[in-house]
Amino acid sequence: MAPLNGLLRAWRGLRAMVGEVMSFTAHSALRFYNDNCFQTAASLTYTTLLAIVPLMTIGFAIFTAFPAFGSLQTRVQEVIFRNMVPEIGDAILEYLGHFMANAGQMTVFGVIGLAVSAILLMWTIEGSFAAIWRIYEPRSMVTRILSFWAILTLAPLFFGASLSLSSTLWSTLEVAHLEEIANPLLGFGSILPFLLQMVGCTLLYLVIPNRPVGWLDAACGGAVGALLLEMSKAGFGWYLRTYPAYQTIYGALSTVPIFLFWLYIAWSTVLFGAVVTATLPEWRAGKITRHGPEGLLPAQRLALALAVLHELMDASRLGVGLRRRTLVQRVPVGAVLIDGILEQLRDAHWAAHTTRESWVVTRDLGESTLYDLLKALGIGLRGSVRGLGGLELPWQERTAQLLDAAEAGTQEVLGVPLKALLSDQPSGGEGSGPVPLRPHRRTSH
Repeated sequence: MAPLNGLLRAWRGLRAMVGEVMSFTAHSALRFYNDNCFQTAASLTYTTLLAIVPLMTIGFAIFTAFPAFGSLQTRVQEVIFRNMVPEIGDAILEYLGHFMANAGQMTVFGVIGLAVSAILLMWTIEGSFAAIWRIYEPRSMVTRILSFWAILTLAPLFFGASLSLSSTLWSTLEVAHLEEIANPLLGFGSILPFLLQMVGCTLLYLVIPNRPVGWLDAACGGAVGALLLEMSKAGFGWYLRTYPAYQTIYGALSTVPIFLFWLYIAWSTVLFGAVVTATLPEWRAGKITRHGPEGLLPAQRLALALAVLHELMDASRLGVGLRRRTLVQRVPVGAVLIDGILEQLRDAHWAAHTTRESWVVTRDLGESTLYDLLKALGIGLRGSVRGLGGLELPWQERTAQLLDAAEAGTQEVLGVPLKALLSDQPSGGEGSGPVPLRPHRRTSH
């Protein structure tokens, strides 16, 4: 009986885990669609088409600047295009070889133009990731250019070093007559494209977003992106071999639409991996929302703003601010909601983001009331029923008077200073109740 119970518990655990994975996948797919990632992939495809020659020219120029990597250039090109572009890798490699040879004859200003085109691609990628991660504050211009240039220069060196080490290891094993060890490594070559794609996606998810990203989250997203890319490559290659519609319609020009469509598929998979990376922290928090604070009910949005202001008020007593990561930990509703409410508070001049990457409260909470916060968040009735075009009916004035009285009553009841409302200190000794709340009456001048 005990083994049977153990099997039942294991089955329930497995079923629950599969359900969690399916639910997470469904949410990620929905978020991918809601964030317009298909349209973003199309934009990136167009930008990549313009920047691929400058990007490859700069990359291989840096690559061949090191004599140790000079003999690997042809092998690097074959690994990239034959393993990552289905069916047309050789044709694309030949075309790009001619393009890069022509680019090598350009003047200094032409080279600068190539570098700008390559950096613009990285700029577009950063903007796409900012939308996925809900980032509203970009890096400074200098920091962005330096980080982009670092990626353009270090990526070829990393790729060349990995291939050089693998070639050296293979040669050493052959010289030492260790074929029994070398032969299993032949299978490693089949997963080398997957590993390179996974490492590349992981680095993109770690470096590009202007926000701390957990390396484990980035690795999971990179694995998902690389796996989808390999599956898409296999499926797309099978489709081209089985249904050669592009070759039939376009003939010799079929390479161009096929390459464009493949770029679109590749960017879609990379963006889905980014969505997975950005969603994982929300999933662990157990608070997944489709949108930011706009998706909450007004009372929930007010409660979230009060919770954030409470933490910022406590930190201000020590003369410090709070980092976003700390706020996400202390107010466990998910990073998407925290980011959204922080932006709303900043736009309403209730909070500010300092140069030390911390958030501080900018209002005197001893004077600002709950009613003021409601107005700042846009909660409540706006406008007037009077003056609606040429509409002038008796009920309008009666309704306007009722709404004015309700507004005055609301301001009277909710005119409580936030400092008193959010205070954790009792009014008296031990066992006494909280600070009594009294509406704050502003003196008129």
